[in-house]
Amino acid sequence: MTSRWLLAGALALAACTDSRQIVLSIDTTAGVPCDIDRIRVVAKAAGTTTFEQDLKGARLPVSVTLLDDTPNGSFEVDISGLKGDVEVMRTRGPLQFSGNKAIEPVLLASTCTPDAPCALSDAMADGAASPATYRVACATRYNGSMGLGSVEDACTVPGFHKAFDDGSTRPVRLKDLESALLGSGFRFYDRTIHQIWVAKDGYLSFTQDSPDPNGVVLPGPFDRDIKHLGAPPPQQSVMAFWDRLSLRPTGICYALDGVPPHQQLRVTWPHVCLTDVCTTDNLNFTITLEENSQHVVLTYGTMTAGNADGAHGINATVGLVNDATGCPAEECAFATGLCKDGVTPCGYSQVFSNTLQASGVQNMQFVPIADP
Repeated sequence: MTSRWLLAGALALAACTDSRQIVLSIDTTAGVPCDIDRIRVVAKAAGTTTFEQDLKGARLPVSVTLLDDTPNGSFEVDISGLKGDVEVMRTRGPLQFSGNKAIEPVLLASTCTPDAPCALSDAMADGAASPATYRVACATRYNGSMGLGSVEDACTVPGFHKAFDDGSTRPVRLKDLESALLGSGFRFYDRTIHQIWVAKDGYLSFTQDSPDPNGVVLPGPFDRDIKHLGAPPPQQSVMAFWDRLSLRPTGICYALDGVPPHQQLRVTWPHVCLTDVCTTDNLNFTITLEENSQHVVLTYGTMTAGNADGAHGINATVGLVNDATGCPAEECAFATGLCKDGVTPCGYSQVFSNTLQASGVQNMQFVPIADP
């Protein structure tokens, strides 16, 4: 393979007088540009040729034409997805020229990592099935709406699991879900969900490390750090009812059901309490993540407590937060996730914080929006 370029309707890695060629039609399951913003193709035979395509504004799939300049028609191809200068995805393997022009679909999957690259033959087989249907959008914000119907309690799903039934107090990592999450389509804001932390105080987080390793972050408004009034909330989090809560011995229920790409992850806080020791308080709420639509749904069952105002959210915070850096809450619309300029994402979508909900806490749905 030579290092010369040919531009004739497709980008070529090498050119020669031989008419034999292969067109790689490369798509990806990753979010663009949140997971990857560039594709690199390296072809090796007698020599090495490298091609890179910036994906900003690019129309996927990307077409790369390889023309035969090899001694025997065989060569090796490495295809990588990069975020900045960091390689995050990789597939590789041999190709063979035979006959005239052939178009080969290649699906660069999120499960194909630099440490565990996928075989090119597998990527080509996967790519044959309409790769664009697998590609995910990158949400920069969410549209919020109220008044949705109920969602099944995770504690009623066959085979559900429990967390905090051992008396833990700090956020717990749901390690038993991580193999199922690998390669799934679950996303939050602009990131693929690889691990999930559940907190007894009514929220989930998707950060790499514990969102509150010492269990000291107090519930409160998302914009505290913006206003320089306190610590920011746990990042990459969904707050269904962020308050100082106590659990019963049954702990928290969670269940992943359905089949990819239509799975649902439900996490339910059943019969939790606002008192240090549970007696008659009975707060019930569920966070549901939908794989296919990327919707985040908050639903509430019975919400009663000796502190009636507490059960109606007087000390709680509800909403989604990625990284609260955009603008104060009074300038951010939870329905759009945009600051008052109508352009800047808030970095969060706060439904309410420390505000009495006279009619009780309402069911919510958040729909991801991918801005250009």
